[in-house]
Amino acid sequence: FVTDVDLNNQITDALALTGAGDFNGEAPLNFLSIDKLFTEYVLAKGSSMVDSGITPTTLHPAVGFNFLTRVDDGTDLVLYADNPTFLELAQDPNSGTNDPGVFEMAQYLDDVEASSSPDNPMARLINMLRFLPDEASLGAALTRLTPHYAVHAFEMVNRSADIMLETARECTGVPAYSNPDGRCVWGVISPQADYSRDAGAGTTSRDDVLKTMSFGAIGEVNQNWSLGGTIGRTEFDSEIHFNQDLLSTTQGESWQAYALAKYENKNYFVDFAVGGGTGMFDGQRDTHVDQVGYIPGETLEGVYLPELLLEGIGNSVTYTQRTAQFGVSARFGVTQQMDAFYLQPTLQFDARWLRVSGKEEGSVAAFNFDDSSNTYYSATPGLELGTDIALSDIASLRVYGKAGVEFSNKKWEIEGQFAAAEDLPGNPALHLTQEVDSPLYRVGAGLELNGVNGVGMAVRYNGAFGETVKQNAVSASLKVSF
Repeated sequence: FVTDVDLNNQITDALALTGAGDFNGEAPLNFLSIDKLFTEYVLAKGSSMVDSGITPTTLHPAVGFNFLTRVDDGTDLVLYADNPTFLELAQDPNSGTNDPGVFEMAQYLDDVEASSSPDNPMARLINMLRFLPDEASLGAALTRLTPHYAVHAFEMVNRSADIMLETARECTGVPAYSNPDGRCVWGVISPQADYSRDAGAGTTSRDDVLKTMSFGAIGEVNQNWSLGGTIGRTEFDSEIHFNQDLLSTTQGESWQAYALAKYENKNYFVDFAVGGGTGMFDGQRDTHVDQVGYIPGETLEGVYLPELLLEGIGNSVTYTQRTAQFGVSARFGVTQQMDAFYLQPTLQFDARWLRVSGKEEGSVAAFNFDDSSNTYYSATPGLELGTDIALSDIASLRVYGKAGVEFSNKKWEIEGQFAAAEDLPGNPALHLTQEVDSPLYRVGAGLELNGVNGVGMAVRYNGAFGETVKQNAVSASLKVSF
């Protein structure tokens, strides 16, 4: 016999027997609704009851349900379930995922499911996931449902700060010529800064492009000190993939401003930058989960009607994010001239506070991210080697290369909740993390043409490479010292 299960009303069309019952074989289940969680239900009731080996089945395989039966009070055949957790299913080797963020999402779903039953605002989503046919389907669905972009925003904002601080030193490096008045203005454009992150098989990958333009000025205030400032804008384009499937796209911009200072004494120097900025991102991500099928009824002749699909959760969400960051950077160094060459060892320290908030719309799986913040600390010892080649009495060409190793925090973290589940008992929350490569190996090179009246033009390359990360950026600059 086929039992219809109506989870919305928490009822079944249980058999009412006039005598004793003894069941074995398969017991097909047909779920007419799934907007409440599964608990336990009577399949049949008689004067006495024996379970001789009945096996509950569904229209299609359901990896997240383990339906069982038992006899209660000697008269009731009861349907119940002993289900695996989402985390157990996600960590199964057959799930195809090895992404820590997906495991964190699975744990959050377990916490949401355990917080309230049978009434639960996320019941439809939870049931749809449990009705998926196998571990691979569930792993792919959990990967889509995980808002990977949300925590990645910290990484994007942090990298834009790195780019701004690099351009802020356009006029505080080794001078290429005598500049008695010590004033300098500059403009820099970085039209293509590429970033990729790939942690290996079974994980999500990130591919970003940053475009930055900045302007600044600095001038001497006495023999040792120079003061100035810089302002810049960065555009972002970011994509996250899993096994070549696009999960999310993000676009946005940020503005930053920094106050600059440099102290020099003989060949020793310290330069400082203090400031921050704000940003805004918009995007869309895939949240589709296969819908659950059911049989709506049968004809008078006893023929089952064609299978229909229960309502889903929405195939995608749109989102907005707001970011803010404030930081301090200090770089200590010494410049050693060796004929036409110079050698400059440095040690840079950075400390930043970053905040991200966000809101999604368009799906039962939409998240809200109230203000989450991270602090970032790094130390980067580095070395620069360069030479100035005289082209004429008034022009020279500088060629340099540099390298450094950055040691920093190990991860970013953001906290969020399903928008529909913010009032659940226990207030369960998703704690989503993204690893930060440390150490990160930084390299750079450049050509700088310096000519008459203190005008300089340069083309530079900066790269960074870690265990999972690759960054490559090319920039061009124009500066005037006077």
